[in-house]
Amino acid sequence: MREITLLLHFIGLGLLFTTMVGGFLMDRQYRKAPDLRAKALILKAARPFGLLSPIAVLLMLVTGIGNMHAIGVGMYDLGWLSAKLALYAIAVVAGIVLGIFARKRGALVHAMSLGQAQPDAEKRLATYDTLMSAGHFLMLALMIGILYFSVVGRLGGQ
Repeated sequence: MREITLLLHFIGLGLLFTTMVGGFLMDRQYRKAPDLRAKALILKAARPFGLLSPIAVLLMLVTGIGNMHAIGVGMYDLGWLSAKLALYAIAVVAGIVLGIFARKRGALVHAMSLGQAQPDAEKRLATYDTLMSAGHFLMLALMIGILYFSVVGRLGGQ
């Protein structure tokens, strides 16, 4: 059973990184798009990455708990595991917030492409674009931290 949960955990990690990298690449394409219609189309095409990320997060959470049970430790038994879980919780909350901003940005770009946006739409779009760029780098830093604690913690912790 432990091997199955570990395999599923790695699959979840792969899904999570796929959503992160795919979202980042689609964001780069969005920024290169020549007009609002192209931007709206790219954001629509990027939507599956956002829909896949909760599945990856849930899979990682469930299998992570299963792996903790398999090795017989609790959340506070190992320092590296506590740090890893704290970073994971921050990453989940940050992902939810980024998802909300992404949805608002998509709706705004769609409204702007149809000519139905409010007068301050350009300023709000610039704010959303900046937040999304910062979010991609924040998520990368959090995932590197999680991987660091996973590898170094497992090597030195047991």
